[in-house]
Amino acid sequence: VGRDDPFDGRVEVHPLNFGDRGALVESLRGADVLYNTYWVRYNHQSRQFDHDVATENCRVMFEAAIEAGVRRVVHFSVAHPEQAPEWSYFRGKVATEKILRGCGISYAIVRPTVLFGGGRNVLVNNIAWMLRYIPVFGLFGWGNYPIQPVHVRDVASIAIDLGARDDDITRDAAGLETFVYRDFIKLIARSMGVRRLIVPLPAIVAWMAGRAMGLFLRDMVITRGEIRGLMGGLVAS
Repeated sequence: VGRDDPFDGRVEVHPLNFGDRGALVESLRGADVLYNTYWVRYNHQSRQFDHDVATENCRVMFEAAIEAGVRRVVHFSVAHPEQAPEWSYFRGKVATEKILRGCGISYAIVRPTVLFGGGRNVLVNNIAWMLRYIPVFGLFGWGNYPIQPVHVRDVASIAIDLGARDDDITRDAAGLETFVYRDFIKLIARSMGVRRLIVPLPAIVAWMAGRAMGLFLRDMVITRGEIRGLMGGLVAS
């Protein structure tokens, strides 16, 4: 609801109704491969979704796929999830991978770094928006940590190739180039034809600025977990 259909009705669409096991099984029946991109970005108690709920929903979906006779699951995770066990986003990713490995279906796990090239890639699109409309861009700290973006088409190609296989495999999906974050910001600014003052900020100050901006935009610009993952080098393979 609220999203354009890029396939003009040529692809069947079914709701992810995790509370109706039978309907979920029937929606998967006849499929050869389940490409699971489902997850939640952040915990939101008032909307009753969080990473623990997402993990349990993935379990329900994997079990429904088995019951429906799906041959294989290609699951989209995240780079280095095991390196940040104290953050619920990454902890949930690790738990979901473990569930998939233990449920008995053929699987491939794709671990992208940070995506670019699509209309809904949060980090890169938010960076571009801020560079376009705000004269000063604040880095998280000094910005001397790596970022290795990967194009959405490359991730899709990897997933399709893995879907055709039968062996159980976990694979990183990363771009060919690794940048220092502050240089990556400068590169985006140059490509947009804008000149901006780029300044280092304490991570907590930058996060608070993002929160304030999110209230204005009615969106979550950046989460503390995303900042920690970025500064910890987890978005490079």
